[in-house]
Amino acid sequence: MNRSRPTTLEDVARAAGVSRATVSFALTGTGRLSDETRERVRRIAAELDYAVNIGARNLRRAKAGAIGIYLPESTNGLAYYMNFLFGVVEVAAASSLSVTIVPGGRARDAGRAHVDGFILIDPPDDDDSVRSILASRMPVVSGEIAPAGADRPWGTVYSDHASGMRAILDHLLERGARRPALLAPPTTTAWAREVRASYLDWCAEQAIQPLLEDSTRRATPDDVRRTTTGLLTASATPDAIISAPDGSAVGAVSAARALGLSVGDDVLVTAYADSLAMEMCDPPVTAIDLHARDFGVRCAALLLQALGDPGPAAEEVQEAFTIDLRARASTLGRGAAPAAV
Repeated sequence: MNRSRPTTLEDVARAAGVSRATVSFALTGTGRLSDETRERVRRIAAELDYAVNIGARNLRRAKAGAIGIYLPESTNGLAYYMNFLFGVVEVAAASSLSVTIVPGGRARDAGRAHVDGFILIDPPDDDDSVRSILASRMPVVSGEIAPAGADRPWGTVYSDHASGMRAILDHLLERGARRPALLAPPTTTAWAREVRASYLDWCAEQAIQPLLEDSTRRATPDDVRRTTTGLLTASATPDAIISAPDGSAVGAVSAARALGLSVGDDVLVTAYADSLAMEMCDPPVTAIDLHARDFGVRCAALLLQALGDPGPAAEEVQEAFTIDLRARASTLGRGAAPAAV
């Protein structure tokens, strides 16, 4: 056989002594073949370095063979969204699907994406891309609650962020904090509204004056450092800082240390979104583990379910997702062992 050219389906069929259709059935997991035949054809295809032409296969099926992922604006490089993306890609790759990323704020690109379905993550109220995707006729799964007033997705995977914030606040209360401050994200997403409302409700229940500072989705450690410095030098000084923007709590730690405060003792610091940066910080920072990669896996699995459904869901499919508090030295004090709460 001439190996200077790519191996074809015909080459595999000839080597296996079967028809082209049998090879196709064996490699795609379709058709009625015995396990022995399927495995033998796959083994021969592997020996011949045959690669399935996914593009041609999907063209014959009149499908794109791809799923789209909407990422909100200004989330490029943020640990939570990258880990979420890895989870989606893991599921897509196992199903021989490619992944197309559509950045937020580009409604035209969202409408033109050649995909079979879409996954939204943290869809904000003020992005026309989100409404364009939801209004399309393709299956859509939303990671967190989609905007009110927009078309509903086929399904939603959501976390209980109100309980997540309450877990942080109860933990801080147990550690002696009585004046926790929240660096709050914009209220353009459902999860951000839950976090803010939960904080305000908890403060009201405890008869504590809320110390709430507005932040941005993409607040940097430097932004948080300046805000925290202002809080810790004000007359109503907080004894705990909750930093909601992804990865920004290191700025709060830096500000406290620059003022000569011991993080974990003089002032407690927590992050809302856990990441490797929170674990590696000095001291390690207490945070909510949002299990971003697993969240991506769940969203992708639900979209595959939607793609396999012949018609629209009778009603929106909703799946709850579990998040956990990871208590570390930034609230437990120096020398304390980390713990899941």
